[in-house]
Amino acid sequence: MAQVRYGHVRGPGKGIEVPLTANQYFHERGGHFVKLVAGNASLCATGDAVVFGWAESPKHADGYSSWKGSATAEADKLFVISGLEDVFELPVNEGNASLAASWVGRGAGIVNSGSTYTLIQKAKIGGSITASPLSIVGVDTTNKTVQVKIKPGKLQAN
Repeated sequence: MAQVRYGHVRGPGKGIEVPLTANQYFHERGGHFVKLVAGNASLCATGDAVVFGWAESPKHADGYSSWKGSATAEADKLFVISGLEDVFELPVNEGNASLAASWVGRGAGIVNSGSTYTLIQKAKIGGSITASPLSIVGVDTTNKTVQVKIKPGKLQAN
């Protein structure tokens, strides 16, 4: 069985290169939604209400399934796709509800699990979601993933 591809799956993929805050971890098995903090990209935290876009990270570090940014803020830059027409795939957190086709058209939040090199960003569905900056446009119940777009009212301005 092939490994599921997380990331940008369709749309124009236009964006900009932005500096990165210090010590950011991007796991290959999770999402890479970021927000801007003082002009620098920072991985969205659990419950964040706005999204700047999807960061494309470099190849993972030797011995890890993640890439870690520099310990110095703005030492690294990442390309961030920020179009409303772009679609991204990421794993789903089923802690509150099971994934089904009926989730298409509904909102999703962002939730992080793990830390440092094991930090994985997922789409949160069901239950109490304080913020849902993503809209579900497709589901894969076999691989437990969702395809999402950034909601227009939740796109952080540059």
